[in-house]
Amino acid sequence: MAESNVESGNTADGASTSLSAEEVESTTPGRGQRPGLVTAADAGRRKPPLSTYLPILGVIAVSVAVWIAARWAFGRHEQAGLWSVASFAALAGAAVSVAVRPMMASLCALVQIPVTPTSRSIGPAVATAGLWFGAVMIAGGDAILPAWLTVAALSVWAAWIDHFTLRFPLPLIRAVTAAGLLLGAMAVVVDQDPAAGLRAVVAGAAIFASYLVFAIITRGHPGLADVRLSFILTAAVGWVGWMNVASAVLLPNILAVVGVAVTKVFGGRKVRGVEFGFAPYLVVGTALAIALPAGWWML
Repeated sequence: MAESNVESGNTADGASTSLSAEEVESTTPGRGQRPGLVTAADAGRRKPPLSTYLPILGVIAVSVAVWIAARWAFGRHEQAGLWSVASFAALAGAAVSVAVRPMMASLCALVQIPVTPTSRSIGPAVATAGLWFGAVMIAGGDAILPAWLTVAALSVWAAWIDHFTLRFPLPLIRAVTAAGLLLGAMAVVVDQDPAAGLRAVVAGAAIFASYLVFAIITRGHPGLADVRLSFILTAAVGWVGWMNVASAVLLPNILAVVGVAVTKVFGGRKVRGVEFGFAPYLVVGTALAIALPAGWWML
């Protein structure tokens, strides 16, 4: 696991933080607090209204529409018919990513995370477009496609926010997990593949537990926010197979080590420690674990 000097865990039920486990930024001081600070517990008690999550319904609707189109195209033209659907999915994914930007800003503001990263929507839009294109080409008409698309669209934003702030909102993790599990259950029913569904849940739970133990031993590396996000991401890989799950364990950590090494090399001697969010590596590693041939690391 890559080393980090900044915890990327969650404070109470609010936001992951690089501050001291008890404090996150705020504009209203409480009694006995320094001005400009509020306890993490106070931030955690701020629950977003249900209307905040309405854009996620739009993401799910678009994901299901893409799946229906892919299922029809694959049924008529097999793999060759997916290219046009994948291209449409890329455009739809970019549009969906931009559409949920206000929701991301609201969730960040709610738990005292700087909203500046949410003003830069081009990065998440391009990343989501690429992931949606690849997901259509890999899944085809399989019913797991809506789950993959929805989880990708929301997880990319989590990774983007984590990259700039070293923390991301716990409500966002809950939303990603709930949407992924709901659509995963739909996939089990439609494809009549309970074995894949069970494997996905077991894989997610196993890797979640492993990361949690490691975070406890290392006192916050990876952070608890990353640990929670790892469940639904690994479950997405678990639908494919156990060898892919092994890749999902290896790749994020390999990428993180490489990223830290590159930063230290090009940062010169002034860089003694490297602060980084682990969520981007989790998302990229998950995508590669699904896309790469199973067992590639054994070659």
